Amino acid sequence: MSGLQGNPISQYGLLRTTSPRTIPERPTGSPATRPSGLGYQMGGCGISGCISTQGRGISGESISRMLTTMSERENGLGAGYACYGLFPNRRDEFCLQLILDNEESKCAVEEFLKEHADVTKDEKVFTRKVRTLSPPYPLVWRYFVKPAEKREWRGNSNLSEEDYVVKLVMHINREVEGAFCVSSGKDMAVFKGNGYSYEISEFYDINRYSGQLWISHSRFPTNSPGWWGGAHPIGILDWAVCHNGEITSYGVNKKLVEMAGYVCTLQTDTEVIAYTWDLLVRKHQLPIPAAAFAMAPWHHSEIPRMDPNSGLLAKALRLTYKEAFLNGPFSIIVGRREPEITMIALADRKKLRPLIVGTSSDRDLVFAASEECAIRAIDTQADTWTTNAGSPMIAQVGKGVVRQGVEPPFSGVVR
Repeated sequence: MSGLQGNPISQYGLLRTTSPRTIPERPTGSPATRPSGLGYQMGGCGISGCISTQGRGISGESISRMLTTMSERENGLGAGYACYGLFPNRRDEFCLQLILDNEESKCAVEEFLKEHADVTKDEKVFTRKVRTLSPPYPLVWRYFVKPAEKREWRGNSNLSEEDYVVKLVMHINREVEGAFCVSSGKDMAVFKGNGYSYEISEFYDINRYSGQLWISHSRFPTNSPGWWGGAHPIGILDWAVCHNGEITSYGVNKKLVEMAGYVCTLQTDTEVIAYTWDLLVRKHQLPIPAAAFAMAPWHHSEIPRMDPNSGLLAKALRLTYKEAFLNGPFSIIVGRREPEITMIALADRKKLRPLIVGTSSDRDLVFAASEECAIRAIDTQADTWTTNAGSPMIAQVGKGVVRQGVEPPFSGVVR
């Protein structure tokens, strides 16, 4: 991940620079001058996801097993899980899940939310001490909110509920000291931290949860710090993104999303990927295959091989969304809740990072992962395949695999 600027959470910008079984000395100095852990050998992160196309519950134990199977792809500088279908009794309320330095940070967040939203419920997220995970631990809290009826923000009174929640999240992450909102969607939440995948799973007791979709990530950061807020998944509204790779176009991508009102504060290039999905699909109403093409487009020299209508769309997307082009190697798994729970798996246009997908032997579960072993850890009889470079696999609850990732770029979009 690129070396990025931001305003990291004051206490939990702590970086693991020693063995996970050794409690490190407390870093000194400002977050910008703390050691970054870059002495590790470079490697690749691990990503995995699993969705039930029939809407059945998938245990947290299953996704934890998928991720921890790829233990060689992590170095203890971050891991996380996102679960969808988590709050069926509050599925129409936004769930803001935060990591907090202390009670003072929590009070500051609550004072802000009191003025800008209707908090219907709040609760402490269950966490527990982990023998190998070095303290201090953050306070993890969630708030179920409904946006205020009068949604005015700096003179803009025509905000949708979603745009208003984005403003709330951006304000908390930028302005409230010691607080970061790690997820803000409906019927979903992100659980992440600075540690190995098995440690974060144990810290949150992921086994206690069940959902229709899980995505997960084990981190091996190379050019950005390992810290609680910067661990993946990175989420905004109902989007969550797990990313293996490095976005060398971060500066251009960052300008695109910032012009649309997003604020990048998490010190990782993955943040711009999450915001770009929200911008292109939710705000600009692009179909998922078109948004994926904008982020991983064909080369100009390849476009003449398309049929005429697809070629026109390809040129228009390249021209209109040139700042959305994600340059560099990547493979990503994306979760989304609206309008139906969806998992997207996408590799860069040269496929410089590994990505494999598959279905369970009973055709209910759809998998995506960096390595086949993660899928085989759940179903040894699963059918697997690889997607084409830059072509998304899309699976949805109630619909199954709607796109395998081997079709032409605009299959189902252009007729």
